[in-house]
Amino acid sequence: MKNYLIFFAFYLSLFCFPAKLDKFTYNVWDKPDLDVYYHLPDVINDETKVLFVIHGNSRNADNYLNTWIKLAKDKNYAIFAPHFKRSQFISFNTLQMSTSSGRIRNETNLYLNNSIDLLFDHIKPLFDLAQDSYDIYGHSAGAQFVHRYLLFSNKPKVNRAVAANAGWYTFLDGSNFPYGINNPPIEFNSQNVINFLNIDLHIHIGSADTDISSSVNQSEGANNQGLNRFQRANNFFNYTTKIVEENDLNYNWSFLVVDGVAHSNSRMSKAAAEVIFAN
Repeated sequence: MKNYLIFFAFYLSLFCFPAKLDKFTYNVWDKPDLDVYYHLPDVINDETKVLFVIHGNSRNADNYLNTWIKLAKDKNYAIFAPHFKRSQFISFNTLQMSTSSGRIRNETNLYLNNSIDLLFDHIKPLFDLAQDSYDIYGHSAGAQFVHRYLLFSNKPKVNRAVAANAGWYTFLDGSNFPYGINNPPIEFNSQNVINFLNIDLHIHIGSADTDISSSVNQSEGANNQGLNRFQRANNFFNYTTKIVEENDLNYNWSFLVVDGVAHSNSRMSKAAAEVIFAN
């Protein structure tokens, strides 16, 4: 009986409880301390790439990282998952620049544009990483963060980006920020838009992500984009394509409907991994 209990405890430790994740606190900036979960490959060399994983509104950065650790098995990737705590970064999805109902936030020292690049510059010497660019993935509120980060940051060092199942978007239209690019609370011009369109950005949406519960932004500005996440993703990509074609702009985006998937980070991550880890 004693041997059985020992074996059962060993089994639980292997399969039922995730291993403790490595974590450090980024505190060398003028914003609240930011906990960052991370996972490194067995060997770091000049070819080791960097991936940032941005959690959704559940703020479970550790679970997001665990999902990507499995997907990145045998891949030469260092993966970092910042934890934007609700008490400190309530509106991280809009880069702390507004509420989801459209009210501009005045605490400019908390704005998160350029934040991932600052973090990237910090971790490179810390972990002896040689790459000059990084990949980034976000799901749900994390996807909101990703596409706004690419739009409102100063030439982010992004190689490839995936925004999956965003609840709503900042359209390249005349709507006021955060629903459009009119009157954002930071310096912004047409070059931001040109840079944004030239980033290797992949908009992903689950075909079954059609829920209209309270978890979906029901503000007037968001509802103007569509009734649910699926409609809003299609409308965002189609509108951007129209703007590109009408103005003869360069365009480096793609759009993918992941068949049969609802609002699931784990399943959307599998589709995103095919993009991130593609040669």
